[in-house]
Amino acid sequence: MLVRPSGPCWILTLDASTPRSAIAVGRVDVDAGTHARVASDDEAAEQASAQLMPRVERVLARAGITPRALAAVACGRGPGTFTGTRVAVASAKGLAYGLGVPVVGVSTLAAVAASAEHEGPVLALLDARKGEVYGGRFECARLDGGEGLPRVSAVGDERVAPLATLVEALAPRSPTLRVVGSGVEPYRDALPPSLLATARSLPGPTSAGLWAATVDAWANGRLEDPAALEAVYLRQSYAEIGIHPPKRPFVKSPFV
Repeated sequence: MLVRPSGPCWILTLDASTPRSAIAVGRVDVDAGTHARVASDDEAAEQASAQLMPRVERVLARAGITPRALAAVACGRGPGTFTGTRVAVASAKGLAYGLGVPVVGVSTLAAVAASAEHEGPVLALLDARKGEVYGGRFECARLDGGEGLPRVSAVGDERVAPLATLVEALAPRSPTLRVVGSGVEPYRDALPPSLLATARSLPGPTSAGLWAATVDAWANGRLEDPAALEAVYLRQSYAEIGIHPPKRPFVKSPFV
């Protein structure tokens, strides 16, 4: 881990692991316990990650700063869509390398949990397809912009499993537990009535939720060298498990 600088710092954070890619830039002063999200962009559209860098430029311009003002670049590291996660991680690493600043890896599920805007326990779910969800339980506090920094603390490990299995493992009965994310709508029949009543479907993290999870990661010193930032998939991609083999067989060139 790298040493977090003291005083107010500008941070850019981005996530493209879900259909709603989000970007935010703002200031954080851990010593003073203050933070401010200055500019942001939420885009829920197909291939939104393809326009990630132009959107980053626009958000920085709206914040009135240049990239050189950044103390770090944060990134949603997944789990989520394989392509979108790779795009976000590669973009964050490229920016950080170019600026000579550290990166901050942020759990996409933590950002989804913070997007619920609920003070208390949150179960974040993302649709993993194939009858499964990515899930993680978090304890959220100080998300309303009041005194102190937001807290988005993981309770146990993130995992991928059928929703019923995941709920049994991560969601013991709690009257204040909330469920949020893109995994709600496709599998709502697997949610117990006590959770379904307050469950909220979201396509992905909001910029506000991403910012809250980023501030928490920054305050807890989760800085690293860009080379160390890795995407988190929780399971192998289709290509890795051979579901989508190459369209043409490999042919060795006679010229090599």
